[in-house]
Amino acid sequence: MSQPDTEQLEKILEGLRSGDREARRKFLELACNRLQRLAAKILTGSFPNLRGRHDVDSVVHETWLRLLQTLDKISPPTVEDFFRLAAHKIRQVLLDMAEKQRRTQQRETLLGDESVAGAGNSELTYDAGRLALWTEFHERVGQLPEAERTVFEMHYYLGLPQAEIAGLLGLHPRKVSYLWIAATEQLADILSLAEGMT
Repeated sequence: MSQPDTEQLEKILEGLRSGDREARRKFLELACNRLQRLAAKILTGSFPNLRGRHDVDSVVHETWLRLLQTLDKISPPTVEDFFRLAAHKIRQVLLDMAEKQRRTQQRETLLGDESVAGAGNSELTYDAGRLALWTEFHERVGQLPEAERTVFEMHYYLGLPQAEIAGLLGLHPRKVSYLWIAATEQLADILSLAEGMT
């Protein structure tokens, strides 16, 4: 998101905090393009076997609904807080979809569903293993220390450049780089395993 977009979001966020429902609609519309790019990136990179049942629009729609429910109760004090909330909601949506698909695959396997059997057992095992690894990866992101998790979510999930993250968080760019490296080091083992199955 370019700097003018961030500044525009900050202005609309002021109206949102004052209870202006129109401001909330405008705020989410401005953020929608980023949510679509983000959902496409994660869906393709981490959960490709969900694409048979879900597309980018369905992920964004579910994320949007969850954001609306949350914004009915709270107003993020800053744009950075909104981005963190959005990243959390998208990860939550995809993990819920992955868990639902895992349970469906188990049920179909136990019942001997022909559509699953036709795919071949090795393919099902591959999908299940890959899904489990990526699910663990995204769950471990949520367990990172707060500062590292914030930088990781904003860069990896939201695609914000590190320089913009530094501005939003009020940190020196080198500090953001340090936090990014620290986060990726903690996730390196599971990430390398998951990417090895791509």
